[in-house]
Amino acid sequence: MAIKFNPILGTLLVVIATVLLHVSDAWGGRSGVIVGSWMPIDITNPRVVEIGKFAVDKHNEETKTKLEFQNIIKGEAQIIAGINYRLVITAKNGGSTHNYLAEAWEKPWENFRNLTFFGECSLENGEPKCIFI
Repeated sequence: MAIKFNPILGTLLVVIATVLLHVSDAWGGRSGVIVGSWMPIDITNPRVVEIGKFAVDKHNEETKTKLEFQNIIKGEAQIIAGINYRLVITAKNGGSTHNYLAEAWEKPWENFRNLTFFGECSLENGEPKCIFI
C-alpha cells in the first residue's frame, strides 16, 4: 500500500511550522505560547526591531510625517492568523522625542505586514503612559 502525499496538507504544515518558528524566535525561544493570548517579547530581537521600524516608516508614509525610529521600550505579541505585534516605540519628531503605541500584523509566510494602529502615548504626571488597548 502506497502512501500518497497531500500537497495542501503539506503546505499547511509548512505554514504552521514557519509561524511557530518566528513566534518562538520573537519570544526568545520560550515554550508554552498560548495561541490568541498576548505575551511579552524580546524587544531587542532583530525581527521585532524590524517590525518597529516598519511601523514608523508606514506611519510616516500614511501621514506624511518624518518621525525617526529610536528604539522599542516595551512589546508583546499575539498569534492569530499570523502575528500581531503591540509595541511602545520611541521616535524623534523634529528635535523632541516621543513615545508611540504601534500595532502591526504580520504573516511571514506571505511576506505580509500591515500597520493596524499608531498613536502617540499620553503624558500622566510628566511620565509617558501607553495603554495597551
